[in-house]
Amino acid sequence: MALVTVKPKFQVTIPAKLRKDIDLREGDIMEATLVSDGILFKPKDLVDRVAAADRIAAKFAEAQPTHRDRGQSEGEIMRDAIDDIARSRRERHREA
Repeated sequence: MALVTVKPKFQVTIPAKLRKDIDLREGDIMEATLVSDGILFKPKDLVDRVAAADRIAAKFAEAQPTHRDRGQSEGEIMRDAIDDIARSRRERHREA
């Protein structure tokens, strides 16, 4: 069990082993939640909506219809595009 000390301005230092175990880095955002026996901190990913929208627009601009698209409804094509984006995000997350 790791112990921490509450310092002035209520700051605490998260022990190095715990930081490494969850790949916590300086500047990361954490959500603090009051639980029955203390405070739970969870790392959170924040997304710059404008940058994300720009990346999505660029991907759609690059996209060319494929033979798979023929005969599909707009909804089916959109679901395929969303699946492609999700796959790309997972791959990028693995590389980080």
